Amino acid sequence: MTTVDPPPFFILGCVRSGTTMLRDLLRSVPGLCCPEETHFYRWAQPYGTRQFEQNYRKNAVLAHHREIDGVTEDEMGALLDTARTRREFTDQYMALFREKQGLSADTRWFDKTPQNVYCVSLLAVDYPDSRFVHITRDPRNVVASLAVGKVMKVDSVVGAANYWREAEILAAEFERANPLRMLTVSYRDLTNDPVTVVRRICRFVDIELVPAEELGKVRHERNAYVDVLDPDALALVEEICGPVARELGYNFS
Repeated sequence: MTTVDPPPFFILGCVRSGTTMLRDLLRSVPGLCCPEETHFYRWAQPYGTRQFEQNYRKNAVLAHHREIDGVTEDEMGALLDTARTRREFTDQYMALFREKQGLSADTRWFDKTPQNVYCVSLLAVDYPDSRFVHITRDPRNVVASLAVGKVMKVDSVVGAANYWREAEILAAEFERANPLRMLTVSYRDLTNDPVTVVRRICRFVDIELVPAEELGKVRHERNAYVDVLDPDALALVEEICGPVARELGYNFS
């Protein structure tokens, strides 16, 4: 497998866990760039199949992301038609993205797609020198955010809770097998002390430390679930997420 010098890194986890905020903080680091969410390693359908391509050719949200990146639909279609593997497709997209943004070809890129956690093992093999930053958040606040639905809405408490449970299990299993390749940070720590957490991430992925005064503003975590979830919903979240949550240090009492 061809390596990249310096290698990319990937931010992932459960949706509504602060990945966008973390991406925006790291975008302030000189020499780094990150597109909008790509979702290139989200779906399990094999690369090159009609089912895989439909995820990108027929998805209005991802088309809007590409518009922000400066990549046209014709250019995206050409990549899908010519690239032979998911890794080749990703490399070609990142090269095109940097060109469209007026960045040099050696600008180090990283990707922020929380749902890439679903194929993290494949991503790790395709990019053998890469590292992963996993951000986790109290599942009650994740479920509350999904219930409110300002960015992404999930009406079912069961569905929202399993968004969190499944993503965290996948991330934890990968980290247990690859402890030197994944760093887990918490949303609460990031919002309480962004300088310390961002600098920890910078050291982990071997990038320049961000001056404190150049970091963007963040909002402290608040327990929005108190105002959103009723006792029955909270009990259901604890039933579904409790064992995994306790391993991550979340206390439901």
